[in-house]
Amino acid sequence: MYLERSVYKNLLEWKKSTRRKPLVFQGARQVGKTFLLKYFGAQEFEDCAYFNFERDPVILKAFEARLDPKEIINMLSILREKPIKAKKTLIIFDEIQKSSEALNALKYFNEEANEYFIIAAGSLLGVALNNLKSFPVGKVNFLNIYPLSFSEFLNGLGLFELNNYIKKITSITPLPEPLHEKLIETLKLYYITGGMPEVIAEYIKSRDFNLVREIQYEILSSYENDFAKY
Repeated sequence: MYLERSVYKNLLEWKKSTRRKPLVFQGARQVGKTFLLKYFGAQEFEDCAYFNFERDPVILKAFEARLDPKEIINMLSILREKPIKAKKTLIIFDEIQKSSEALNALKYFNEEANEYFIIAAGSLLGVALNNLKSFPVGKVNFLNIYPLSFSEFLNGLGLFELNNYIKKITSITPLPEPLHEKLIETLKLYYITGGMPEVIAEYIKSRDFNLVREIQYEILSSYENDFAKY
């Protein structure tokens, strides 16, 4: 299920921009980066080439001693057994913080092969960028994604009319009591489930708060593991 995200509009603007550069897509774990990028690629491009530097170490070797964009594209095309086409294929480099060479290569894609649409994503990119001495400053665009806002949460629940009503409020005046009660009820639900897409998707599917809590604990555990690792 696709939970509508306002950041999707920013991705569309990036695609259409005449000053487009490789995009660095930043966000914490489990906020929906990978799902949203794959959805974006499927909806807006003829093809989507997805590479995960954490799960497939072979991808790392494609960037070792190779900074020429054309050579990298050829290598990646061979690895995926399908050609990567300029302007038609969205290239996703997920968990790119695993490769400083790949991050640095974004500079050369911007300068020498800007006809390729590239999005680099990672859960701990902030950590990686702070420790990278040769990051291509000025050669990439940045876009951040966060947990779902209350507005996105309402859309995810299908409460579009309620969301539109809130957006049209321009002055601080008492709300009609039925709407006020509905908003209080929904806000409490937002507090309980939080803004993680997987959690909200599970709630929409099952309405089971025990399952919701299990997913929340799993997410917290993954964050704790990151603290220990980095």
